[in-house]
Amino acid sequence: MSNIDKTRSGALLGQKPFDGAGKVYVMKNVIDLTAAGITQSDVYQCLAIPAQTKVVEVGTRIITPAVGTTLTMNVGDGGATNGWDASVDGKAVANTNSWAANGTDARATATGNGYLYESADSIDIVMTTATSITAGPKLEIFALCIDFS
Repeated sequence: MSNIDKTRSGALLGQKPFDGAGKVYVMKNVIDLTAAGITQSDVYQCLAIPAQTKVVEVGTRIITPAVGTTLTMNVGDGGATNGWDASVDGKAVANTNSWAANGTDARATATGNGYLYESADSIDIVMTTATSITAGPKLEIFALCIDFS
């Protein structure tokens, strides 16, 4: 298992587009794994979430599907590896979207209020099943955030 930083912001620094408590913004990143060797249990840190940020929703969109037999991914964070979305299909057709399910995924509460990150963390993708993958997926990951700092 490897931890791979794809946040483009260094070790969990988190980048907000502007300052000001209560501001709502979307963080997003395109993760291109088409040339990467995919190994089961690899953790890709995708979005650096700053301290005192409430994440309301997290989603992914497949741009280019993985090539191979099976690729299943979880979307979560350091405290709940499948907290935002469990069992995302990395081989799904292009433009397939996947969202957290309120009341089902640990970080997506039944009321839809999201999760407050009191300390900096990252939204991660964890490869849970990788069978005969010759090329990984290219996907977009995004989070709807509120700044409470």
